[in-house]
Amino acid sequence: MTSASAPTPQQLTRGRVAAGLVALEAMAIAGFAVFYLVELVLGEGQDPMIVIMSVVTMLVFVVGLGYVAAGLRRRHPRAQAPAIAFNGLLVPLGIALFQFAPAWLAATVLIAAVVTIVSVIGMGRLD
Repeated sequence: MTSASAPTPQQLTRGRVAAGLVALEAMAIAGFAVFYLVELVLGEGQDPMIVIMSVVTMLVFVVGLGYVAAGLRRRHPRAQAPAIAFNGLLVPLGIALFQFAPAWLAATVLIAAVVTIVSVIGMGRLD
């Protein structure tokens, strides 16, 4: 078995970029969860059970993306696939957002997803 070569400075930078973007995605979802909870407390939510389950689902994603971001930062080999998969799902979402959201928001989602995917792939194979 051959030993893995040391990562290049460029690969390390791409890993930090990918980890930062995934962490930012986790924080954005956490912000939405807090918003939903505030709406629930203020009585603005239509169905409390739907709001609670939405918050639980968001928090599951926050924890998962947090682990992925930490794994990318540490260059763990199992962090690349979930980062690519999650951001791969954000690409069609970003495209669809152009129809009903401000263009800056849609472009931000789309660009962040593509940059994250490219950065993760640019990290090289992690062994």
